[in-house]
Amino acid sequence: MVLAMIMASAEAVMALGTGAYSGLATSDVWTLLVGQSPAFATQTDSTQILATVGIGIMAMPAWVVFGAVGFVLLHACRKRRARRRVFRSAAF
Repeated sequence: MVLAMIMASAEAVMALGTGAYSGLATSDVWTLLVGQSPAFATQTDSTQILATVGIGIMAMPAWVVFGAVGFVLLHACRKRRARRRVFRSAAF
């Protein structure tokens, strides 16, 4: 989440500056991290749908994708309180 906030603020500063700035797409970050452009297989109908979704995600600004992934990870990996279970004995 912190990385997404830093990326968003950097994009805002660059957008307000002089000159044209297109932004940092997720595919650019993917290329920097992995070393090659993302390739999607489009051989069957199901993979074609997944490829279309993947292309859409890779075209999004990087801070949006990092923020969404960070939010999901924060929610999934949060520390939860231990639930106290009270078993009531059947008293007749």
